[in-house]
Amino acid sequence: MTCLGLHSVAELLTFITSIFVGLTMVMGVNAVNAAPTFMLDYFKYIQHSEDAVPHFENFWVNILTYYSVITYVAQAANEPLNLTRFVCRFSLQFRMLAALMILFVELIVIVVLPHTGASETGAMVAIIIVAFLGGVARAYYENTGYALFGPCPSKMMSGTLVGVAVSGFLVSIIQIILKASMPDTYDSVLTQSIIYFSLSLGIIFLGGVMLFILKWNPFARRYISELRSHKNFFENIYSHHIKEVPVHPSEPTGDALPPAEGLLQLETVGETEEKVIKSTLDSDEEEEVRAIQPGEEPAVLTTAEMLQSVNVWFIIKQVWDMMLACLLIFTVTYLMNPGVLMAIDYDDKWFSTVVMAVYNGADLIGRGLSMIKKLWVPRKVVLIVAIARLVFIPLITLCAAHKIPSHAAAYVFTAALGLTNGFFGTLTMVYAPGTVTLHTEAERAMAGQATGVCLLSGCAIGAMIQIALVLPFN
Repeated sequence: MTCLGLHSVAELLTFITSIFVGLTMVMGVNAVNAAPTFMLDYFKYIQHSEDAVPHFENFWVNILTYYSVITYVAQAANEPLNLTRFVCRFSLQFRMLAALMILFVELIVIVVLPHTGASETGAMVAIIIVAFLGGVARAYYENTGYALFGPCPSKMMSGTLVGVAVSGFLVSIIQIILKASMPDTYDSVLTQSIIYFSLSLGIIFLGGVMLFILKWNPFARRYISELRSHKNFFENIYSHHIKEVPVHPSEPTGDALPPAEGLLQLETVGETEEKVIKSTLDSDEEEEVRAIQPGEEPAVLTTAEMLQSVNVWFIIKQVWDMMLACLLIFTVTYLMNPGVLMAIDYDDKWFSTVVMAVYNGADLIGRGLSMIKKLWVPRKVVLIVAIARLVFIPLITLCAAHKIPSHAAAYVFTAALGLTNGFFGTLTMVYAPGTVTLHTEAERAMAGQATGVCLLSGCAIGAMIQIALVLPFN
């Protein structure tokens, strides 16, 4: 454990949980992409015939592209909502566990539908719906995961992002093993898809269990205030933040209380004479404040309650450089991956499998290296590299256009794309909540969320532009 800087079993379990959170973030999309033949021939399994002819051929030929675009657009549209005060009122654990349930259903629908006797049209509608719902769920799950581990030591955020890479690399390894050991027949493809989806469902289930038991992890409780709350899981689901201020017996009561800076007013509420202060000092929206009586212990605030008082624009001003770098890094990556990379050689049955394994392996290595603090570079360098990575666009596009005909060159560019994505992309997510001008747990959590919005926005922008870029190579 010491080689990773982990000093207790509780810290190790928190780190493993962070990896599982990363694994589950992209497990659904990876499962779909890991079974391309199954998805491309999905209409055959719906009609229970190897010789079936599709009524909507264009849809099935481009099913993987449509699925990715729908889910990424849904993610990008919902991701910024995580920063709103309304969403911040929901507890982090509730948001993540509710999202996991939707991700679980997403995969179950895809794997079970061919056995239900559904029509081709019904299957198309179902796939579109679950792709959209999966994207919505991933938006809240992924962003909330960054808020959960943002206040923790940097290794926990790194663990989350390493988990994302492990997911892709694991899928690539399983692809290679199954492709080499099983025939590419109608029944075999169905068996392979069941293996992919069963593995994904198992990981999602384990991720949910590990998230839930964090409540009793002393290391996690030290850094994540929501886990220290005296309320139970259900009481914490929705929390409207009420600021508490001490009241001294010598202070006047009722209307005689002088307003602080002319903006505080004390009221008497009901028979309990609970004192509530309305404050508009820092916000255009009224903030409710409860007076703490002498001898009364202040309530332990949850992360959700603290996030409601954070000024989002202040956070953006502090971490804008990492947000921009994150946006650029993931836009370039998903502009090339996977469509343009696979377009380099559609005819070679092994090329797409190997090139994705190269990318996923390099990405995992880069994220692993980001956990070694001696290798960290200044924030300014991260932004410069993010801009310099734009060079991958013409280089890999020239490979796809066969102007650079060598597979070796394509593998080198792909490895560099994955390595820089993993290392520098992770640093943007680690540096943002670690900004020295952020002092509270809530500010660090919000910084993680804000940078997470840029990460997913980059993925969505790159994926959408990729469609137009790939069309000439089809």
